[in-house]
Amino acid sequence: MRRKDSRLRTALSVLGLLALLTLTYRSVLSGHLLAGRDVFRIFFPDSAFLLESLRAGEVPLWNPYLRLGQPFAATLYSQAFYPPRWLALLAAGPVASMTVLHLAHTVLAATGVFLLTRRLNASWPAALVAGATFGLSPLMVGLGIQQNVVDAAAWSGLLLCAAYDVRHQPGRRPWLRLALYGAMSLLAGSPETTLWQGLIAMAVAGMGAPRLPRSATTPRPPRWQALRPRGLAMVRVAAAFGGAVVLTAVALLPAAEFARHSMRLQSDWAEQLTWSMSWPQVLSVFWPLADSPRDTYWGQDQWFIITLFMGTLPCVLAGLGALWGPRRIEPFALGALFLVLLSLGRHFPPAAWLLQSIPPFTFFRYPAKYFVGAAFCLAVLAAFGVDVLGRLARKRRPSGLLAAVTLTGTVLAAATIGWGVRQLPMRASAEAGAPWVPFWLGLALVLLALLPGTRGTRPGRVRAGLASLVILELVAAQVLLGQPRYTPSESLARPSALRPLLPEVFEGRISVDIEGPEDPTRTQSKDGIERSLDRLTPNRFVEARLPALEGYGAPEPRYTARFHHAGERSVYDLAGVTHYVRRGPPPFDDLELLHQAEDGTTLSRSRTALPRAFLVQQARLASDEEALEAVIDADQPFRNIAYLATGEPLDRPRCMGRVETRSRGAQHLELAVEACDDSYLIVSDSHYPGWHAAVDGQEVPLHRANVSLRAVRVSQGLHTVRFEYRPLSFRVGLALSLAGWLGLAAVALRRDRRGAR
Repeated sequence: MRRKDSRLRTALSVLGLLALLTLTYRSVLSGHLLAGRDVFRIFFPDSAFLLESLRAGEVPLWNPYLRLGQPFAATLYSQAFYPPRWLALLAAGPVASMTVLHLAHTVLAATGVFLLTRRLNASWPAALVAGATFGLSPLMVGLGIQQNVVDAAAWSGLLLCAAYDVRHQPGRRPWLRLALYGAMSLLAGSPETTLWQGLIAMAVAGMGAPRLPRSATTPRPPRWQALRPRGLAMVRVAAAFGGAVVLTAVALLPAAEFARHSMRLQSDWAEQLTWSMSWPQVLSVFWPLADSPRDTYWGQDQWFIITLFMGTLPCVLAGLGALWGPRRIEPFALGALFLVLLSLGRHFPPAAWLLQSIPPFTFFRYPAKYFVGAAFCLAVLAAFGVDVLGRLARKRRPSGLLAAVTLTGTVLAAATIGWGVRQLPMRASAEAGAPWVPFWLGLALVLLALLPGTRGTRPGRVRAGLASLVILELVAAQVLLGQPRYTPSESLARPSALRPLLPEVFEGRISVDIEGPEDPTRTQSKDGIERSLDRLTPNRFVEARLPALEGYGAPEPRYTARFHHAGERSVYDLAGVTHYVRRGPPPFDDLELLHQAEDGTTLSRSRTALPRAFLVQQARLASDEEALEAVIDADQPFRNIAYLATGEPLDRPRCMGRVETRSRGAQHLELAVEACDDSYLIVSDSHYPGWHAAVDGQEVPLHRANVSLRAVRVSQGLHTVRFEYRPLSFRVGLALSLAGWLGLAAVALRRDRRGAR
């Protein structure tokens, strides 16, 4: 009978989560797709390139379209090796796959937290509250536009289940599951998320464990005996995350190499505290609109998370669970406190010091990301808050009078709280959201007053009633606070209006107006999203297979700020920019206007751009500062002189040579070169570790020229010059990952065979 009841409750829980999921994403059922902010800025273009590579049977290591070319798989948020991303792309295409992926991970997030709280002995209504709060709160639903963060966080519940089992169950199976879930979190592309998941997992392994059993006649064991199993569990958890790192080395080693050659490791890089949560934003977690209006886009407030609201009742229940819940949930209470303070960044000096001084925190920006971990911990604590109230209800009789008094007090509080808020230094919209707090708290108190809870009566009614009320609040919040931006699928399926105006085989390079006026990347306007492909902004030129000088996304290559964004005509000519797309008139008077759209977007052509590959007969060694001066010099001395960071000087009479492209791919370039004298071949693609050059089949040194371009020395005559991208970081990472997965499979099979015996 108990087993039947358990199955029924589980079925009801699943149906409840599915009903809430359907209501939350009801616009998807009418043919709308997720499209806002970074979805169309980054994930649509990345998805198109990843799908192109998968269909071509290529490993997507290098993106030739962005910023003169840069690593692709090494940008972790590209999810280049994340299997769910592949499945969604192959099944739904680059645009719809973002919605499919988000829905799948929402279900995963809610289910994982539900299973975790059940593993921690929470009741099924309480576990339903936890799953709904984490997976379907306005905070998590709105965060869908940051796909990599949601995908990594979705593994939190299953990951912490495995960490709990590592502490409390013998055998290798929990360890294997923890390593596997940790690897999936890392491959999802948000290392900050995996970092806080690892910290909580270590705390779960080292705290909240039951005391060692002893009888009345048995002396208390030494303290070290009680600490030993916890220490061993923490070692096993750390080893599991170490195994996850090995499993994902194919992505992590190239990412570490990219970070080393980006702005992240520059001495003057100081973005660790950008988009820190402000104190009013902490208040807005349970008080809707308490942080509105927010400060300017790059001001004191964070703009990474659209809404931080998780619900008044879940937050109050989380507080009750933290104060009166069992010892086994202590790691989640401490984790919530630590991650909230960490997310404050610049607004909390100890957090600012940690983020700017202690690796690996120093490698990341946007402290607001850590609040996702706090939301996870609060969701777990909310489950035990439900059970705390359920236990307290056992000794209470229902009272209609108490319910009436409570309801009256609720109405009065909701009606007068606005006046009280006006007397406080709150933000302008805080008054509008203030009645929400007493309203839902009052309903919860009325519910507790009416539901029977006398001795001998099962407290399940109280728990089920609280769970229903929490879900009702989440539904109301989704309706009133809105959802992330969804757009009709038809508008997102339209091809670019500009692409047919350019040559099918495009040998030049374009320049796009990423930082131009009315930048749609900083709004969620329908116009900005739907017209971004027509404007080829900010990275949507990737979908049109057009190489560009500019690009958006992190990490930024080391010379981006100094070279790619210099804004000088000489830079455009050196980079081979033949066409300009602007939301306004052409940037230079001598450009030929090819097209002007109704919204003012223009396409123009330049006749002064250098070819993508050309020869010079003079070269000199120069510092980066000297080379940059030459690059931005209006006289354009780089047309005749190569300014080398490495290599040998050259001084030969100027003469004419010829360069033709034989074949070009994402990770290779082959040129036919006819050099009239000893020369340097300059290719206006990014110089980066892992690129190799061969002249007539013999590998030759590859030099960095003119700040960030590639150059090779060639002698007089006809030559075949081939460039290939073969990064050592990928090859070593691939070997480690293959060894790790083979080892994981061997351990799993060995375990199964022993169990079969």
